[in-house]
Amino acid sequence: KGAQTNPLNSNVFRTAWHALRGSKQLQAHDWVVKVDPDAVWFPERLRAHLKMHMPGHGNGWDNVFLKNCQKFNTMQGPIEVISKKAALTVAEHIDSCGGVYGSGEDQFIVHCMQQLGISGLMEQTLLNDLYCDGYSNCKDRWRVAFHPHKSPSEFNQCYSDSLLAETQNGGN
Repeated sequence: KGAQTNPLNSNVFRTAWHALRGSKQLQAHDWVVKVDPDAVWFPERLRAHLKMHMPGHGNGWDNVFLKNCQKFNTMQGPIEVISKKAALTVAEHIDSCGGVYGSGEDQFIVHCMQQLGISGLMEQTLLNDLYCDGYSNCKDRWRVAFHPHKSPSEFNQCYSDSLLAETQNGGN
């Protein structure tokens, strides 16, 4: 992990949030979503999850981030979903967030949001993660993201398996 687990790398994340704030793109979107390159994900499923489970019906004005790992009761990095209101708060106050020694970027942003009074809402069917769940099941038609799938063939197989499960089971 090296630099990933060093609180000094919090400057990299602060710089990214400054760039996002400076882009003026946050106002144009209801949610900020970061997905790891080795995570297979389905944006249309995320939209369905947000509409079904969010108090504001997925419009981004809830001050929340989605926890996706019940085992650790946190938001894991393969997919990070943050409401517009929460993202605007983070972008405005990222410099007041302290680094957490020994944590990766996902836990840096979780701790930052908690310091800023942003609540985490558990959405345990958002992510199937080998490290959190202890297994990988790409044949799930409702999960939004599957992780890790590092080789192109493994990634493509997971994507195909999940799409096939969706069509065989009549979609959502």
